[in-house]
Amino acid sequence: MRASEWMQTAFPALLALAAWTTSLTPRLLPRRNQWIVTALAAAAILTVALARHIATVLPADDASILRDWLTVALFLVPYWQTGQFFLGPNPKIQDRLLAFDWWLLPGIAAKSGTERTPIGFFLEMAYLSCYPLVPLGLLAVYAAGLRSQVAGFWLVVLVSTYLCYAVTPFVPAYPPRTLIDPAATTTPSDSANKGRVFNRWILKHGSIHAISFPSAHVASAFAIALFLLRYSPPFGIIFLAIAISISLGAIIGRYHYALDVLLGAATALTVFLASFRYT
Repeated sequence: MRASEWMQTAFPALLALAAWTTSLTPRLLPRRNQWIVTALAAAAILTVALARHIATVLPADDASILRDWLTVALFLVPYWQTGQFFLGPNPKIQDRLLAFDWWLLPGIAAKSGTERTPIGFFLEMAYLSCYPLVPLGLLAVYAAGLRSQVAGFWLVVLVSTYLCYAVTPFVPAYPPRTLIDPAATTTPSDSANKGRVFNRWILKHGSIHAISFPSAHVASAFAIALFLLRYSPPFGIIFLAIAISISLGAIIGRYHYALDVLLGAATALTVFLASFRYT
């Protein structure tokens, strides 16, 4: 098995084990949550096993492509598992995260998100780009002629992102935008730009309604950028600009606390440097 396949089966399996046997939450997980975490782990394991079986009957190049992109398909499994561990915020943690925002960026901390301006719209679109960024990063690896480096790409991206998911259950908190204006989470308003309205809709229907800590979006964005900067500087510069824009959108849009974002970037940098000799 590839290293990426081990990570995408072992980590969900560990989360499933944690759901039943450990106390990552203030109280025992509801049985429904435990079964969801377990079902997601089983789905990841079965999908990898099926893909490996299919790969045996495909031409070598087609099999390699299938397994490259299978990692994209399973990328968010731990995210959904982590969401099942969120049973409510820890007020002390939220207060400390918000206090750091007030200390570092008081003008931003007082707001619930971007304004109805061109800059506000740009920041919302920048944050929105975090959703397709991982497959776009893999496409960039292909376009740069770096197929031989796919294993290294996934090593940096998966470890950076999954470290964030591993920490998240210990830092249960709502996004800062909900603390300033709870209605701003899902309710469109005349003062919101269209990008923010669309982001609200996505978050209402597709998020775990809690932060990942550190920010997994920022970690994966910087992991992609750093990897590409090493092997394909033109692509790397583009993805670095996107990663910085995502970070600004996350903070100013109040999707994440400033500390989430800073630690997400630091996680990616640490993993990139630690894995440098292996990629």
